[in-house]
Amino acid sequence: MRGLKKLLTWIFLLGIVTAFGYFVVCPKLVPLAYEEEVEEYATQYGVEPSLVYAVILCESGYDAQAVSHAGAKGLMQIGDDTAVWAAEQIPDLEGKNIDIFNPATNIEIGCWYLGWLLEKFDGTLQTSLAGYNAGHNKVAQWLADEEKSKDGLTLDEIPYAETDRYVKKVITMQKFYQWRYGV
Repeated sequence: MRGLKKLLTWIFLLGIVTAFGYFVVCPKLVPLAYEEEVEEYATQYGVEPSLVYAVILCESGYDAQAVSHAGAKGLMQIGDDTAVWAAEQIPDLEGKNIDIFNPATNIEIGCWYLGWLLEKFDGTLQTSLAGYNAGHNKVAQWLADEEKSKDGLTLDEIPYAETDRYVKKVITMQKFYQWRYGV
């Protein structure tokens, strides 16, 4: 009887710790913010919301004022050249002075760009994310190299270690967002 009581106590404590982790710790470590903007623009540009959240987390850690060592800005770390080019492609942004630090603008451009990359690279997530990180022209070069891509569509090898880590991290975090939040 004593052993059963001890086992039930451990099960109860494990349940408390698990619930605390799931409901308190997870949302702090893997937040869900800017839901309205993510939902709107992810839907508009045909991108999974879980992917957008994962990119935001991995790129800026949800810091709307973040600036990378390469000069990429905002939540989704959009470079100035990409921002101008993308804004020319997006009807409601064309011709406007864009504020890349504005969360809605940054998320719209990031979602458009992710959607564009997914279309350009035939829906291949790994290749599209490599393009988001290293640049789509660089990825196109890799795809043309038989040592890096046997079929010209998927990357067998990502030559940049930073990009390889980035792609793996975003895919992992996307799975976590799908599991934790059902997005």
